[in-house]
Amino acid sequence: MAFKTWRTGVHIQQDRVLAASLTQERTGWRLRRWWQIPVAAGVIRDGQIIQPQQLVAALKEWSQALPHHHRLFIAFPAARTLQKTLPCPALTLRDSEQASWIASAMSRELEMPPDALCFDYTQDTFSRSFQVTAAQNKEVAALLTLAESLRLHVAAITPDASALANFLPLLDPPAQCVAWRDGQHWLWAMRHQWGRKTADEAKSVADLGALLALNPDDIALFGVEQRDPFSVISHCQPPLPECGAEFTVALALAMGELFE
Repeated sequence: MAFKTWRTGVHIQQDRVLAASLTQERTGWRLRRWWQIPVAAGVIRDGQIIQPQQLVAALKEWSQALPHHHRLFIAFPAARTLQKTLPCPALTLRDSEQASWIASAMSRELEMPPDALCFDYTQDTFSRSFQVTAAQNKEVAALLTLAESLRLHVAAITPDASALANFLPLLDPPAQCVAWRDGQHWLWAMRHQWGRKTADEAKSVADLGALLALNPDDIALFGVEQRDPFSVISHCQPPLPECGAEFTVALALAMGELFE
């Protein structure tokens, strides 16, 4: 029997790291393990790694519990990304030229050198535009350095909000948006859009729907007293975490390959 590669989603938060490992079976996803690892105050601040060595120390035992054959999908904070729509240039560009043109355009827009940015993009042929997601290269590099220090195999670094779209194929109509909320903000994703809203902007699912031009029934909310993300996993064995909703982003990451 072939060894099944563990796909592990890692959601780094201010005071802890949440991780979940899945394997893909013929009959659906199988949960292998989950972890909740406390992180000391000051190690992570506003989504940035402030004390990398302390974070490596906190995650060392966890990293050693992963099998050699694993693929890591790490969350990047949506709050630390910038989404821009750039009109396509008048001339048709080859793929290699597109990346250079977008790098130059984003550099001018943000008044930053091109090598300071890490970006991904999709082309909307209907509106003749590029949908660009950019982040500071040093912040993405910090995650890669963390993984290298722990000898982990990174498959993708994905904005946390966009990862939620991986749940969409598992939901019943009329759901066309996935949302998750913690104490301070909402993350949401649809098929071609994703983003973040503060709790002050939307105090309820109805408020979030109004901001997104959706009905509340169109939104599948994963949260306390709402939908448990482990309910969409075909094969789960106890014990499961007391608050499964906290693992929403980690599980969504493990399911997807959005930016590989």
